Amino acid sequence: MVYGYVDKMIRFKLSEKNVITEDIPADILKEWLGGTGLGLKYFCEEVETGTTWDSPKNKLFFSTGPLAGTAVKGSGTYGTVTKGPMTGGIGTSQANGYMGAFLKFCGYQAMVLEGISKEWVYLYVDENNIQIKEASHLVGLDTIQTQEALYKEYGLNSNQLSIICIGPAGENLVRFACILGDYGHAAAHNGIGAVMGVKKVKAIVIKRGKKKFAIYDKSKLMDAAGKMNETAINSPAGSDCFRWGTNAGHPILHKSGALPVKNLTTSIFPENGKFSGESLRQKFNYKRKPCWACNFSHCGYTKVISGPFKGFVADEPEYEAMASMGPMIGITDPTLSLVLADYADRMGMDVNETGWLLAWVMECFEKGYLTAEEADNLELSWGSFYTAMLLLNNISKRHGFGNLLAEGVKGAAKKIGGSAQQCAVYTEKGNTPRSHDHRAVWTEYLDTCTSDTGTIEVTGGAMDVTQHNMKPIDDQFSWEQVARQNAAISGRRVVDDSLGICRISAAEDINLTAAALTAATGDDFSREQLMKIGKRIINLMRFYNSKSGLTSNLDKPSTRYAARPSDGPASDYRIGDVFNQMKELYYESMGWDKKTGEPLADILADLDLDALVKRIN
Repeated sequence: MVYGYVDKMIRFKLSEKNVITEDIPADILKEWLGGTGLGLKYFCEEVETGTTWDSPKNKLFFSTGPLAGTAVKGSGTYGTVTKGPMTGGIGTSQANGYMGAFLKFCGYQAMVLEGISKEWVYLYVDENNIQIKEASHLVGLDTIQTQEALYKEYGLNSNQLSIICIGPAGENLVRFACILGDYGHAAAHNGIGAVMGVKKVKAIVIKRGKKKFAIYDKSKLMDAAGKMNETAINSPAGSDCFRWGTNAGHPILHKSGALPVKNLTTSIFPENGKFSGESLRQKFNYKRKPCWACNFSHCGYTKVISGPFKGFVADEPEYEAMASMGPMIGITDPTLSLVLADYADRMGMDVNETGWLLAWVMECFEKGYLTAEEADNLELSWGSFYTAMLLLNNISKRHGFGNLLAEGVKGAAKKIGGSAQQCAVYTEKGNTPRSHDHRAVWTEYLDTCTSDTGTIEVTGGAMDVTQHNMKPIDDQFSWEQVARQNAAISGRRVVDDSLGICRISAAEDINLTAAALTAATGDDFSREQLMKIGKRIINLMRFYNSKSGLTSNLDKPSTRYAARPSDGPASDYRIGDVFNQMKELYYESMGWDKKTGEPLADILADLDLDALVKRIN
C-alpha cells in the first residue's frame, strides 16, 4: 500500500490497438510526486531526445497527484508531459475539472499514449474496463459537441463522466492546438492537442469510479485542507478571485502596465473597467460550475442577456481569454470577446497563442505589411470581430492563409519576414507569452524566455516569497533582483503542478501544502524537501531540452517583445537592454553554465539525477 496514491498506470498502445496496465514503484511516486514530476520522469526515460513531436515514438503522459481526489479544494487536476510542436522540446500543461479525481477513483495514477492509431479512436476508462473505441462519428465536431455526443452515448452527465478532447485544430495538427475537457477546462500550452491529434485520439472518457485509496491521516489532511483554502481565499489575489474569478485581475494589470493592448503597441485601454470580473458578472447571468471539491466562484457558465447575442451561453472565459480576445486585438465590447473566446475553445486552440496571432495580423494589416489579398481577402483591422471569427475557422481547418497561421506566431512571422517579423511577439524557442505585457512584469518575462515547457514554469500568480525565507524584491525593474528571486523560487510551481490540485484555490502556502502531503502519504515532507523535488524537475527538463537542441541562444525574446513600452507605467524601462545580463545571472544562480545554460554536474548530483541523465540520449 502506498498512502495517497494508486500505484497503477495505463499504457494505450495505439499502433497495436492494445492496452496494458503496470505497477508504478512506490519509490518513484515518492520521488516525483505525480502530475508534471511523474510524467516527466517516465518521459525522459522513454522518449529519446532526437524524437520529433509527430513521431510514433513521442509519448503523451497524463498523470494526477497524491492530493487529487482528496479533501483539498480543487483536487481534480491532471498534468500532461510530451514533446510539443511549438518549441520542439518538452511540453507540460495542466487542467482543472474532474479528470484527475475520476482517474484515481478508477484505480489509476497515470496514463500514457504510445504510437499512432491507424484510424480515429477515443479511449474509455472505468474501474473495471479499459477500451480503445472507434471515433469516426466524432471527427469534425468541436470540443463542446464532442463532449455532448459522448455524454449522450453513455447516458451520463458531467458529474459521472470526465471527458477531455480535441477540436478541429487538434485534428488538423494546428501547432498550438490544446486539449479541452469538462466543458471549458484547457490544457493549452506547447501544442499538446496536436500531439493527441497526430496520434488520432479524439477524446478520453473517464467514468467516475468507486475505488478507494488509502489516506494516512484523514483528520490531519482535513485540517490542512481547510487551512489551505482559507489562506487562498484571504490572499491578495485569491480574495477577489474567490468572488469574481480571474477577470478580477483585469483592472489591476491595466494599472500596472501589464495588460497587453494591440500587440504591445500601447499599454492604454480605456475600456478596461468593462472587463473586470465584477463588471462581467453584472453584465451577464452567471451560474457556478465548480471543479472537483472547489468552493470558489471561479468556474461557471455565463449567459448573454441583451443585444444581438442574447441567449448565448458559454463557459465564462478566464482572464487570459478575455484579454486575448479583447484589448489585445482592439475589441472593446466584452460580449464579442466572450463569443470569440468560446469559439477558440470550441475549435481547440490555445487562446494565448491565438490572441497574439490575431493581434500580429491586425497590426501587419494596419501598417501594410500584409494585404487583404494575402489574407484570404479578410480585412483584419483592429476590433474586426466577424473577420476574426472567419480567420479562426480557417486556422483551425488549415484553409488558405489559415494554413500559414496554424504554424503559430514565430513560424508564420519568420515565413513572411521583413517588417512583419519585427512586430511579432514570441520567444526564439517558439512559444508566445501568456496574455500579459511582461515588459511590466520582469519576473514572468525572464521565466517565459528561459522556460523549458513552452510557458511560464517558475513564476505565475502573486507568490508570497517570504514563505521561502526571502525578502520580496523592492524594485521590480532591477534585473539582478529579478534573476536571483526567480532562481530562488524555481521549482515551487512545478511542485504545485505535480500534486493534482489547483494553484488558485489551494496552493498559496507551501508549508500547508507540505502538511497536507504528509497527512496524505505518511511521509514527513517539509518545504525544503518539496523544493528539492521541484528543482529536480526543473533541472531535468533543462538537461533534456539542452540535449534536444534547445540551447541558450534560443532563450531570447523577439524584437517587439524586447522593445520599450511606448506608454504606460513601464515606459521608462526597456528590458531588452539588460536581458542578456539578467539571463546569465539567472543561469549562474541556478547552478547552470553561464554561457550554455546547461545544469552543471554538481547540481545534477545534488538533486540525485546522475543515474537518470546518463540514460538520456
